[in-house]
Amino acid sequence: MMKNILVYIVDCMMSPRGGKLGYNYFLKKELDNLGVTNIHYIHRETSINQNVNSRIHSLKQDRIKNFLIILKSVYRKFLTLYGFNHKALVDLNAYDTVHFHSTLDMYNVRDSLKGYKGAVVLTSHTPTIQSKEMYDALTSWEKKHMNWLYKNLIKIDEYAFRRADYIVFPCPEAEEPYYNNWPEYKAVKEEKKGKYLYLLTGTKARVAKLSKTEVRQLYSIPDDAFIICYVGRHNEIKGYDQLKLLGEQILQEAPNIYFLIAGREEPLHGLHHPRWIEVGWTSDPHSLINASDMFMLPNKETYFDLVMLEVLSLGKIIIASYTGGNKYFKSSFAKGVFTYSKLEEAAQLIHNVYDMDFELKNELERSNRLLFEQCFSLEIFAKNYIQLINSI
Repeated sequence: MMKNILVYIVDCMMSPRGGKLGYNYFLKKELDNLGVTNIHYIHRETSINQNVNSRIHSLKQDRIKNFLIILKSVYRKFLTLYGFNHKALVDLNAYDTVHFHSTLDMYNVRDSLKGYKGAVVLTSHTPTIQSKEMYDALTSWEKKHMNWLYKNLIKIDEYAFRRADYIVFPCPEAEEPYYNNWPEYKAVKEEKKGKYLYLLTGTKARVAKLSKTEVRQLYSIPDDAFIICYVGRHNEIKGYDQLKLLGEQILQEAPNIYFLIAGREEPLHGLHHPRWIEVGWTSDPHSLINASDMFMLPNKETYFDLVMLEVLSLGKIIIASYTGGNKYFKSSFAKGVFTYSKLEEAAQLIHNVYDMDFELKNELERSNRLLFEQCFSLEIFAKNYIQLINSI
């Protein structure tokens, strides 16, 4: 008899982005395309959180907006830790397996999980433990005045990892930030020996909307310039601060190199330099990636970055920090992915790619496209997911 499986994510929240929501957005589309009928998502037309967030961010007075953001943050975290209602949006007992995609989602439905007899599966997704990511995102006011509340956030991760029957990571390397930031993680994994499963992430191949020439004209970049691209959050865990240090050196050394950067310019800001171009948030980052000569992935810590796969699908050479899930690519099969441990190594790799002859560069780009098609395509990912989740 076919198992009835619930992926605990509200479908209207999913969209083509990074993290668990982008991961599941494309996975669900492929499951629907394959006609899979036993794997379900929670259906809602709209989300209360979406409505509240959009109303707050639409406010024009910054002081009121900032106050409401802090108030919402404190209120939600207080309810998470000390509230009385921690029940699921649907009846979990109607399903043989429930797959959660964050420790916070599990913690928020812990009352419903008390009597649940089916299999509980956890994929955590975050580039560090959820509680640390939540704490790092707090305002300075919250960190100063609400530490008595937020020091208990670690309970979220402790509960979820210990309550889960199975824990799914894309690869063992993706566990590195958990070892680094959670002293108990080693003991948790020992307790769960035999319950860890590995499933490589996949995604849809990306397509550029604009040609390389159109992108260069749009941002006034010369046709013969060498472009280094970065797409992502402007924060320390993503390595944006290190990217800036690297950029200062490269811009000084090479007058023909441009940096093309996408993502909201917060909390960190870009360099003030004519060849450091901040695009801001864009709905079409793939045209920027496609117009570039190489892509930087400078994570301080990482899980298994979806943007890595998107860049592979576009056939671009990647220079990535040797950390977390990035380590998976340091092997002979990923010819067009180069890793570094120090900024000096990254600078040398950039110069190596800059000096590379046309034939070798084309070969490495073809190699990355082929790697994506053979290992990380959406079709392969969905079929592997179906096999894994039905085997539990």
